[in-house]
Amino acid sequence: MDGAALAVLVIVLALVMGMPIMLIAVALPLAVRAERRRKGVLWQWAARHGWSYAEHSWAQWVSRLPGGGRRALGVTLSGMVGGRWVTVAEHSYTTTSSSGDSTSTQTHHYLAVVVVLDRPLPSVAVTGRGAMSKFGRALFGDKPTATGNAEFDARFRIKSADPNFARWLVSKPLIDAHLAGIVPDWSLVGQDLLTYRPGRLRDPNTIPALTTPLTHVADLLGR
Repeated sequence: MDGAALAVLVIVLALVMGMPIMLIAVALPLAVRAERRRKGVLWQWAARHGWSYAEHSWAQWVSRLPGGGRRALGVTLSGMVGGRWVTVAEHSYTTTSSSGDSTSTQTHHYLAVVVVLDRPLPSVAVTGRGAMSKFGRALFGDKPTATGNAEFDARFRIKSADPNFARWLVSKPLIDAHLAGIVPDWSLVGQDLLTYRPGRLRDPNTIPALTTPLTHVADLLGR
């Protein structure tokens, strides 16, 4: 190989090897600016609607979120909805997996909604049944927290150390709302009624749609 051909080869290799670095150098500042714009929009929405805004916060109820070992939260907005104090907050955690000699990480993002009740109540949770829960119910039957509504008990399960209280709290109107799909899975510890979903908060105009189903749960508890 002559000198000219070798020079061309070296240039090509340099371009190929340098391309990922160039892409990172371009993409990273764009991502940073986009994140600043997103947070700016959320802050402006909070200011207009009389809500508080924080880029970092912490709460006890984070332990009920996936990967919630740490109590740290990301962007957090709080305000009044229908006379109740409501918080919408971002939570994320990172997992690492290995395959052979390579290691990869993945960040999981969740959006939490919390409604603060006017008094603390015993802990109760209502969640949709997965395949394993349905299989366990088929094998062992219903737990003491079952409501007696065959369709609800087949599709949902109630977790509580006090079955009598749980059956009172999960009232017939609330059972009907779950069956109609208009309220989310939720958990209650003390005064904090919590639900969550995968994702991040990008459009603050979706906040009413995020909070209304959980405030509806709060309105129906024990009725």
